[in-house]
Amino acid sequence: MKFDAIIVAGGRGSRLGGVSKPLLEHGGETLLEHSLNAVRDAQAIAVVGTHALAEAVTRYMDTAPDFQRVVITREYPSFSGPAAAVAAGRAALDDGPDDESAQRQNQASELTVVLASDFLDPGPVVDALLAATGKPSKGVEAWVPQDASGVLQTLSCAILTSSLRQAIDQATEPRGSLENASMMRLLATVQMERLKLPDADFSDIDTPGDAGRHGIAVANGH
Repeated sequence: MKFDAIIVAGGRGSRLGGVSKPLLEHGGETLLEHSLNAVRDAQAIAVVGTHALAEAVTRYMDTAPDFQRVVITREYPSFSGPAAAVAAGRAALDDGPDDESAQRQNQASELTVVLASDFLDPGPVVDALLAATGKPSKGVEAWVPQDASGVLQTLSCAILTSSLRQAIDQATEPRGSLENASMMRLLATVQMERLKLPDADFSDIDTPGDAGRHGIAVANGH
């Protein structure tokens, strides 16, 4: 199934002293580039974060598939949480290119993959999500992994694009905003399948201790 991707990359990095987590380097590339490479087969990608990410996105675009559209956007207001970021990403993808022929080539895919930008090894998780969506169960609208502890990893999920749009509309109705809303609130009305992925690596970088355990240097703002 063709898919679009939304990479959530707009957090403050407060527990890292304000460091931009997506720009931390691991294995010779930024964490953001790891996420971009994990969704390399997407028809279109929205990176939701500050324009400080533009250099890393440009490096990726130098090797991206010709068919792929990549945009950088921002949730409003800034730092208003993951649900607002996902909504902003979907809106940016739905805006589409101005050129009419490009619009035909970049029509929204039936599936949207949502991925945080600070996972160390997101590729296998994305592969598992896409494999699961290829064998849909009746009524299922979203596929959300569970880690070894049974915790739902809502920032590495796949959802039918039509269901995501509907969920955004429904979640914004009470107060007209998704500011500071969680992903669980956004997905509250969505029929989801919980994917048990006990062997998947959901390691991310939230603290200096996390960075140190994985050999990531945190200095000079990066």
